[in-house]
Amino acid sequence: MDDIEGKILSNKKIAPGYCLLRIRLSRSMGAVRPGQFVMMKIPGGEVFLRRPFSIYEYQQRILTIMYKVVGKGTEQLSNAPKGTSVLTLGPLGRWFTVNRSATPVVVAGGIGLAGMYALIKKLQNKAPIFFGCSSKDEIALLKDAMRFHPFIATLDGSYGFKGNVVQLFNKHLKGLNGKNVEVFTCGPENMVKSLKKLIEPYKISCQVLLEERMACGLGLCFGCAIKTTDAQEPYKRACKEGPVFDLWEISL
Repeated sequence: MDDIEGKILSNKKIAPGYCLLRIRLSRSMGAVRPGQFVMMKIPGGEVFLRRPFSIYEYQQRILTIMYKVVGKGTEQLSNAPKGTSVLTLGPLGRWFTVNRSATPVVVAGGIGLAGMYALIKKLQNKAPIFFGCSSKDEIALLKDAMRFHPFIATLDGSYGFKGNVVQLFNKHLKGLNGKNVEVFTCGPENMVKSLKKLIEPYKISCQVLLEERMACGLGLCFGCAIKTTDAQEPYKRACKEGPVFDLWEISL
């Protein structure tokens, strides 16, 4: 797989510490599926290792990425102006698979929404969406998803339900009892752990997109290995066998 050159169309701050980046690629990435990601070379040359970014949206060679500024690489990216040349490698990784006979439910926390929006868009209004964040300042992350009428939780109670997104989902869980439900999720590890504990008694199917540090994105370095319940192959690579996994097959 070769790098694809592109130029930044826009790189806007959408909430405190969050940005939305749009890149026009020089050629098509081909088929892109919800849950996949790209490895990007950060412009400027000061950051050597590439950074993984979930594909927020992709249409007609326009790649959109939502990201949180958390370190040197993303800080440098946040300062890249319109017209800056970038190199991306993708699409990479295993994607979400939708069981048409099941009732889908989306549970996302914070920047985890970045990896879920393509799935939300694909599902249209077929899935209830539960989103959690710290405060109303982060509600701007939902701008494109608001048309799907998400249920929203903020930790400080400044918008919607006061508490975390798993607590919010729990309030609606009984209403889904008896249905063939499948949950799709992405968010902080503690959120995923809490969700797993909540739905375990109900034996609900769940696919999780794991947020892991990656060095190559191609499965060569094993820097993103995670522990699973597979006795024959207990460690799997988030970039190759994931980043989407069956929740019940990983150790948390």
